[in-house]
Amino acid sequence: MSSEAALKFLKEQIEASGRRGLMPDGTPRCCMTFRDYMNFALHHPDFGYYRSGTARVGREGDFYTSAYIGDIMGEQLADWLSRLTADLYPDRAPIDVVDWGGGTGRLAGQMLAAWQQAGEADDRFRVTVVDGNPAHLARAEEALAEHIAAGRASVRSAEEAGSWRDRHTVVIANELLDAFPVHRVTYRGGKLREWGVAWDAEAEQLVPCLTDPGVPGLAAWLDRQGVRLAEGQTTEIGLDGAAWLADLSERLGSAVIVFIDYGDGTAELTGSHRMDGTLLMYERHRAHADPFRNPGEQDMTAHVDFDLIRDRAVRLGWQAHWYGTQKQFLVDSGVLGKLVRHDIADPFHPVARRNRAIRQLLLSDGMSELFKVQVWIKPDNR
Repeated sequence: MSSEAALKFLKEQIEASGRRGLMPDGTPRCCMTFRDYMNFALHHPDFGYYRSGTARVGREGDFYTSAYIGDIMGEQLADWLSRLTADLYPDRAPIDVVDWGGGTGRLAGQMLAAWQQAGEADDRFRVTVVDGNPAHLARAEEALAEHIAAGRASVRSAEEAGSWRDRHTVVIANELLDAFPVHRVTYRGGKLREWGVAWDAEAEQLVPCLTDPGVPGLAAWLDRQGVRLAEGQTTEIGLDGAAWLADLSERLGSAVIVFIDYGDGTAELTGSHRMDGTLLMYERHRAHADPFRNPGEQDMTAHVDFDLIRDRAVRLGWQAHWYGTQKQFLVDSGVLGKLVRHDIADPFHPVARRNRAIRQLLLSDGMSELFKVQVWIKPDNR
């Protein structure tokens, strides 16, 4: 679909919403909440960034994940999950590993290769890649063809995901939560307002506006966390990610879920140094701050509030197992033991490349500190 068709559809949706908002100059205008706009831009079946077009991740896409820095992330996850599940499930029963939002299957392939090498791929672990982008699913089927033929892997759309209530399950959510739409709220004139999106007919473009909160619970969450936004300050509240966790819980019996994403706690994300929130757009591996440029053709993302996820997980009966930086997770899982001393001059030699990938995951631009790993365990309470 063309960007012109997407804009035409958005204009119609804004007019049909019935929601009233105010432009920055006080002019009343029809609008939709920013959350609804972001949901459209990312997940609409015809126009959405994650639902249409080519593969969005990797060299030809708009961003990389940790799975694209060598094979280390998948190997470490596989090793760590082997030990964890051996302790949790000593019956050695088969385990379904669900790579939700697994993209082109790269992380799944890395884990399966590690389990194959350890002799655990055929009798213990079976991986399902779940994704909403048809192009990603096609790539995943190609990348995992050998494993699919052997019954060790499968690929499903999000609509076909199903449930795993009768199996031990591990869900990997690697950079999944940041793909959900967020509510953007701000404190203006002594009250909490929500950012919305309006259509400027004169300029023929999308523009920001302010409206009343679109759902209950936004102010309540900030109050419970003791947050008082400064006048003019904006922050994001990721209720959709928490709702996904609630839906997932209904699909699972005995389970482990591993979140890997960039984010922090509420206090850090609403601190006075974050007056404009954390929303960023990515296009061709470049970040920018304009959410209205090429809707449906750029990634839109905000930092994950891990306190919000923790709050929902505890309410759903999950038990906290581990939380920390990705760097600490990699160190705790033994990655430093995979560094090899060598005197190889060729930087493209496999040993040199592997060492470089480990260093990059641990040290590159502080990303390994920004990324967090949060692990939850759900007892079998059927």
